[in-house]
Amino acid sequence: MILKKLTTTSVIDTQTHHELQESFWDALLLAGLDEIGPAGTAMIVLGVVVSFSLQVLFCWIIMISFLSPDSKYDLVYLKEWRVLYGHSVSFYDKVSGASLVSKICQGKPFEREWWNNALLNEVNAYLMPIFPGSGGFSVGVVLSSMALTIWACHIAAELQNVGSFGRSILRLPRGRTVVSSISEGEDERVFESISRKRLIALSFVVLARLAIAIMLGTSGGLWLALTRDVTNIMLNAVALLFVLEIDDLLYKVLAPKHAIKYLASVREFEVGHRKTWAGVDMSCVVKVTALVLTLGCFIRYTVWENAVQADHARDLLCGGNQDFVYGSHPSLGPVFVADTLPFDQRAANMLPGMRPLVNQVVFNYNVADMDKYMWRKEVDGKSLAVKHLPSASEMEAWLHMTDTEAPEESAFGSRSYGTFCKDQDDPEWWEADWIWPTLEALTGATSCAEAKPFCDQKDLPLVRMVCPETCGCTDAASGLYSDNGCRQLCQKEFRFQRALNRSDCHDFAVSEVHRKEVWQRWWSGFYNHSQGTWDEDNAMMQFAIDGASGNCSFLQTESWIRDTVCEAKPGIHRPASLVCPVTCGCSQDAADAAWCPTVCTD
Repeated sequence: MILKKLTTTSVIDTQTHHELQESFWDALLLAGLDEIGPAGTAMIVLGVVVSFSLQVLFCWIIMISFLSPDSKYDLVYLKEWRVLYGHSVSFYDKVSGASLVSKICQGKPFEREWWNNALLNEVNAYLMPIFPGSGGFSVGVVLSSMALTIWACHIAAELQNVGSFGRSILRLPRGRTVVSSISEGEDERVFESISRKRLIALSFVVLARLAIAIMLGTSGGLWLALTRDVTNIMLNAVALLFVLEIDDLLYKVLAPKHAIKYLASVREFEVGHRKTWAGVDMSCVVKVTALVLTLGCFIRYTVWENAVQADHARDLLCGGNQDFVYGSHPSLGPVFVADTLPFDQRAANMLPGMRPLVNQVVFNYNVADMDKYMWRKEVDGKSLAVKHLPSASEMEAWLHMTDTEAPEESAFGSRSYGTFCKDQDDPEWWEADWIWPTLEALTGATSCAEAKPFCDQKDLPLVRMVCPETCGCTDAASGLYSDNGCRQLCQKEFRFQRALNRSDCHDFAVSEVHRKEVWQRWWSGFYNHSQGTWDEDNAMMQFAIDGASGNCSFLQTESWIRDTVCEAKPGIHRPASLVCPVTCGCSQDAADAAWCPTVCTD
């Protein structure tokens, strides 16, 4: 056999054929034949009606149920939610200190409302880039495009089969419907001719098949294109294939065995001739072009728009600044705005470092271990104690005490932390097993000497509560700035008053080493306390950054600087009156005379 090489100028005439498929649709060609019988014909017609009805019903269900807009992606509602709920102070999360927007967008599933969680999980999975930096080629877009391509190929195959069937019966000679056996003893038959009535009936069948294929293709394609749940995209594609092939399935289950065997014995029909250029015929080119154009339009105007809408929904829900709330006065109207904290799993009333300790309590607490108002447990080789309260309401009362109020509680039966005006690092201290594990979690310190570097941190008032002597709460001349955590009653005790009595009534001189150290510590504390609240380029902040190398004359550069440095706010911060008594007006009628040297007020 000589093989002929095809070139770009080669033209070949190819005979095409159509082979009947095992389906009720093709079996209708045999309906009414004597060999099939009336019962067999009835079963074939019933199979076609059931198959057609199920496929039309499925298309209808898709159109009315699956193609309606997803309410989660209503951009108008999402915008209203962002305005009316997301940033409203009424829905501010007091536990985390975050806005509702931040909580929804940064939180985990249990911290979100169900629809927020469903929307964000769905959108994030759909818009996840398939490769890093691939931009619009997200998992959802690519997966939907793949599913649409597979579905389009199945629909194209169905249309091609229907068209081939239609052309084959049109080529049959007209007359009585005649089916002949090719030869005796061979189970092979051929259609010699077809009646006009049968041809007209089958023509309507072909049109019905074309219509149902187009309906399935369109509705199924829209369903796939609008599916944003990536786990459902391929599942929906498989479900569509089941519906498309329902006729074949019903045929295998319901068709009479004789009809099945008879249909299988019919020889393939001649469809016609096709000319092939360089190995490709015009039909192939047309099908490829139509498939590419159809898919391109479908993907561009459905899948791509679906991704754009998903991106807009995510941007409306979580885009922009999340960390603020607003409020409008209910009767006057003016609007207020305030910054909030970014949401994280650490509650706003849980300091950094406390989470491991809280975990130990949560996973080990048992009321049976409670002893003398304390829950005590040996955990990981360390003694752990937690104060046991009689009720949740009593706990709220403890938690609502500020770091200014808590140090003042000391009476028996009060909400006392057991702190007074002396360092409490004695192991025999009753609250030691309760308080010191907390201090260790926050600072790593196990004694007041080790905790000293943390005395000037505004956010660690517990250090000043437990170690008031080391931190300088009990000494007016210590240079301590932050006053929260310091027991105010300690100012009436001997050590504090002695510092006032021994201080001179003149502004410190550079040669006074101790007073200069007090001055520098005060400014260092001021900077640590004010960082994040005051601008770095503020004159006082810059003076502190430069190491407070000047003297009290700096206070006189601006009246507001003098007022700020000389003003005492009990429980918040202390003044520098003791090192700058003259500048602060201690020799006159000073507003904060309690912080002035005694000699100045005598």
